[in-house]
Amino acid sequence: MAIIRVPQDQDTIQSGVNIANPGDIVLVDKGSYKESVAVSTNSIRIVARVKHGVILESSNSSENAIKLDNIYNVEIFGFIIQNSHRSIWIYRGGYHRIIGNIFQNHNADGIIFEDSTGNLLYQNTIRHNFSVGVLLGWSTPGSTSNWIIENVINNNGGHGVEIWTPAAAGNAVINNRIYCNNGEGIFTKGQNTLLYGNRVENNSTNGVKLQLGNNSNVLNNTITGNRSDGVDISSDQNIAFANLVKKNYGNGIVISGYENIVQGNIVIDNKGGNIENNCNNSIFDNKTC
Repeated sequence: MAIIRVPQDQDTIQSGVNIANPGDIVLVDKGSYKESVAVSTNSIRIVARVKHGVILESSNSSENAIKLDNIYNVEIFGFIIQNSHRSIWIYRGGYHRIIGNIFQNHNADGIIFEDSTGNLLYQNTIRHNFSVGVLLGWSTPGSTSNWIIENVINNNGGHGVEIWTPAAAGNAVINNRIYCNNGEGIFTKGQNTLLYGNRVENNSTNGVKLQLGNNSNVLNNTITGNRSDGVDISSDQNIAFANLVKKNYGNGIVISGYENIVQGNIVIDNKGGNIENNCNNSIFDNKTC
């Protein structure tokens, strides 16, 4: 394992990445770097020497600041990435770790995973981006088995988290704070999605929307103050259990899919009503007053 220091050993992050071998660390010292970084080597770490002491912007606002193109097992830690097209475009490959960064003020999405598997997005702040905060899309078959955990996702121009592709399966969105986005807090078309322990608050449409994707679980979330419904379920065979759904401007929970289970939720003080069931679903043991 080698440690490649930027700018001491290499002038730019890209030149440090270019000479890195699997197992190496590209250690970036404090400062501002204006470049677009393309990573084509597996199993390297790109680390800010001082957390949030490194500011990275793409060399052209139409380019992504970092691209991981069909590679595996890369870590990106501790950067502020801003004023680019997106912070990171992860295309195919997977098992990357994106930890402790700030992604802000991009002219598209905060970060995109496209047909990528097994990534960890952990303890990042993703804010003030023009479109979606975290996007799993657009192509087929879609991104699978990704973990989005303990991030703060706020004030983005589209949805907070969007899982676009119906074939995207087994993704987990856990213990995030998702608020004040100009769209749904969480919007998913994916199958077998786990939404657990999130705070989804004050988004401009629904708090959570399950569309097309079936067999998902919405568990132990706090969903409050959203400008439309708290939870909108239009797909089938999902479970909504033990959520607090309160003071949303539409209904608390609206269901237009079939064979869903809605159990043990606290659904109170929603302006449009608390639970609206339009199809054949099992709804029991909920507190609605």
